[in-house]
Amino acid sequence: MRFSLILALALLATAGHSLAQWRRLGNAAVDLRLSGLATGPMDRVQFQSADGRLFARASAGQWYSTKDFETWTLEGAEPAVSALPPPIPDRVPESGAILRATSARGVLYAAGQFVWRSDDGGRSWTNLTQWRQSSLLGASAADLAVSPNDPASIAVATGTGIWRSADSGLTWSSCNAALPHLPVRRILSLPRGAQGARISFLSSQPGTAAAFEWQPGERTAWRPAVEPAPNATLLAASRRLGAVVTVVQAQGEWVYAGSSDGRLWTSMNRGADWSAPGFNPGAAIESIAVDDRDPRRALVVLSRQATADSLRTPAVVLRTLNGGLYWDDITTNLPETAAFGVTADFASNAVYVAALGGLYQADLTAPSWNRLSGGGLPASPVLDVRLDAAGNQLFAAVYGFGLYTAIAPHRGRELRVVHAADYAARPASPGALLSILGARVTDVTASGRPAAILPSSASETHVQLPYDLTGSGVALSFLAANQRVSLGLPLQPSSPAIFIDPDGSPLALDAESGVLLDAQNPARAGSTVQFLLSGLGRVTPDWPAGQPAPLENLPQVAAEVKATLDGAPLEVLRATLAPGYIGFYLVEVRLPTFVNRGPAEFQVEAGNVLSNRVRLHLEP
Repeated sequence: MRFSLILALALLATAGHSLAQWRRLGNAAVDLRLSGLATGPMDRVQFQSADGRLFARASAGQWYSTKDFETWTLEGAEPAVSALPPPIPDRVPESGAILRATSARGVLYAAGQFVWRSDDGGRSWTNLTQWRQSSLLGASAADLAVSPNDPASIAVATGTGIWRSADSGLTWSSCNAALPHLPVRRILSLPRGAQGARISFLSSQPGTAAAFEWQPGERTAWRPAVEPAPNATLLAASRRLGAVVTVVQAQGEWVYAGSSDGRLWTSMNRGADWSAPGFNPGAAIESIAVDDRDPRRALVVLSRQATADSLRTPAVVLRTLNGGLYWDDITTNLPETAAFGVTADFASNAVYVAALGGLYQADLTAPSWNRLSGGGLPASPVLDVRLDAAGNQLFAAVYGFGLYTAIAPHRGRELRVVHAADYAARPASPGALLSILGARVTDVTASGRPAAILPSSASETHVQLPYDLTGSGVALSFLAANQRVSLGLPLQPSSPAIFIDPDGSPLALDAESGVLLDAQNPARAGSTVQFLLSGLGRVTPDWPAGQPAPLENLPQVAAEVKATLDGAPLEVLRATLAPGYIGFYLVEVRLPTFVNRGPAEFQVEAGNVLSNRVRLHLEP
């Protein structure tokens, strides 16, 4: 068995996000089954003769440049580029087509629904991008450029990004893999179990899919997801209220609905009856957040339209504590002209707003807004924001760049203890790895006994509980900012959790090669796969917490360990401590001889307790 030191270090890094550090979940590329990866709409493209760089303008106005046609640099202004005068051909292949001359005699290009080339001054044209009835590039061309240094090198800007041909249009390659122009608009769902994060795009989105998913184990691009079912509550509210209701949030019996003309309704009986609408003239309801413990508490973000008297049209944040009878304006010092999303951990009185100028945080007890910046979060409009169900991780949809996640900053003032494997608040177990979110802590004890402290950060501490804990609970005590903090956790003999990335990808390896398995390196039928877990409980013989497991004669998990793939039982070859490392368990299984290609759900059971479900990619 091979076990990588790099992997183990990556594991700790994955389990230990910093409050100030943002991690990108996915990238800015989309797989639309074209001749390469796509991204958001681009409307200008041109070459610079001096050094051969390619410049491209995003539909939002930013200019980017590339010299290798892979990496892009943000430019401060439109480049000064000279071009050959436009040609006057005998005929054009499409009405309104963009025409470009070249330095080669008689060679012209045209772009519209398709890209064309003429080798005889425009008397005849060859279609370069048609495949059946559609374009290889996925959309019509908004601009076309020819390199002044090479008439065979051309580039096209389309609704799906930038595309280039180095051979006069015979073959096409994508320039979009690293182009930061993903038109992300909403976070539809967060990673959970075997499902990855899902987002939607702006109305100018590439393709026609309603949702895009970054699947657990994905390494290449966002992919179209199964279109979600229509929101029955939204449709029913629109019919009942006689308005185009664009935002609906329901919690239990309570439903809040908002429209694009600023009207805001509340229902206390699942939409059977609605209150008279509150009206915010000249505004659009952008987002609603509801307290899942007390649905009478809710937040609304709206943006006002510009008027003749004021070009400054600040966003507005409203709060209700009584189910919409009264709304308080808590915008205070939010310095924004547009806001698009709101989320809150009502239990901690923490609220976050996604806005044109970035991401903002405030405390609901005394709202005063602070902008969150740095730590890897791009300086770009944030169009949506979401907290996970436990309020531990914050997700931000950053226009152009995609989805980012970090430990929620409010955890710095309200510490939280979770499993290090997946940040879930499940019971503790002997030998489990836990994460204390919000601070670097010292002097940790578990029921009066020292707990091992593993490498940690300023905002998160990893600890391992002793393997021989007993009873139904454990009293955790530690020093944080020179203050003693004590709390109780339920304890059970086993509480298994498979280690996952923030996107939900499991830490799984091919036992023969040691290769990390994902969508690009799927597990093969009949192979042996190793999963890294926490929380499998006591081992035999006993082992001291905080000490690396031996390389040979590994301690065995005392509980009975089972595993399933899509609900079918697997052969468990062994369940031990992971050799050479602290606190990690290793479960090794053999896959069936025959499997279907694609993702399958994997789950472990230890002592009759189920782990989290993860997605394992398979290859027959």
